[in-house]
Amino acid sequence: MGELKNTFSWSFSAAADFDQCRRRRYWSKYGMWGGWGRNASTEQKTAYRLCKMDNRWGLMGQAAENAVMWVLKQHQLGKAADADAAWNTIARPFLTKKWNESNEGFWRTQPKQFCCLREHYYKTMEDENGAKRQIAAQIQNCIANFIGKVLPRIGSIQPNQEFRIATPDTGGDVEHFIYEGVKIYSIPDYAYRIGDQIHIHDWKAGKIKAEQHRLQLSLYALWAIVKHGAKLENIFLYVEYLNEGQVLPFQLSETEMEEAKVRMGTSVGEMTEYLEDFDREKNVPLPKDEWELTDDPQNCTQCNFYELCKAELAVRD
Repeated sequence: MGELKNTFSWSFSAAADFDQCRRRRYWSKYGMWGGWGRNASTEQKTAYRLCKMDNRWGLMGQAAENAVMWVLKQHQLGKAADADAAWNTIARPFLTKKWNESNEGFWRTQPKQFCCLREHYYKTMEDENGAKRQIAAQIQNCIANFIGKVLPRIGSIQPNQEFRIATPDTGGDVEHFIYEGVKIYSIPDYAYRIGDQIHIHDWKAGKIKAEQHRLQLSLYALWAIVKHGAKLENIFLYVEYLNEGQVLPFQLSETEMEEAKVRMGTSVGEMTEYLEDFDREKNVPLPKDEWELTDDPQNCTQCNFYELCKAELAVRD
């Protein structure tokens, strides 16, 4: 097997990290690279381990998504599946497994295989039992709202209409497309065809952030255009706020699509400025110190890589 190449890439989450803290992007894309290797430096190994870290809200979203997709698949098979069944069969075992992995520390030697929660690692969860109860209640509410409000709208969709989306769980590279020579990661939660139309749904188990989520789904629209030949007027987007039982359905105008492309291009350009010779093909980062730390200390409390920056932050303070 040839040596893995760290290819320049862009995604909505990468852009958010870069905007919030240049150093965070450095650690997650470059500082961690090769950290899985036997000969990696201590810093590389630490950055790689921290890069794989999750948090309880991310875990909640994964559990809710797994559960609602199971409900949909059961429905397609003609099998009834209520909220209790989805919780007890899918969501609860998933959460229990990941939570136990995090507490037992299997991730110390195998960070890719086992879950490590940021709240456990940095000891920021004051009431663990209370956190578990809150997450359980929210997931159960999400499942119930999916069954009552979303499933009636998509329950007639058949598997042969659905797009196969490459996720981290499927192995190999995740869903992406190439736009203007740049690898763009884009992973819709659920997408399907009805005739010439493409419908894309994104499940949200957390708070309503309409503007941010519209931007995120504009990337999914571009995915449908570039990878699947869709016309913009035939793309229908839905942000499904499962906890609130609300949906934000919308289409993008040509102007909005162009604005999204410009925003993405601007972000790609800014990231390129942090590469040697501005060369995305080589994709060699400038020295770590040239990737600035955030100006807002509050960002550090929610960052996986705080351990790697805390000494520098202490000197700066």
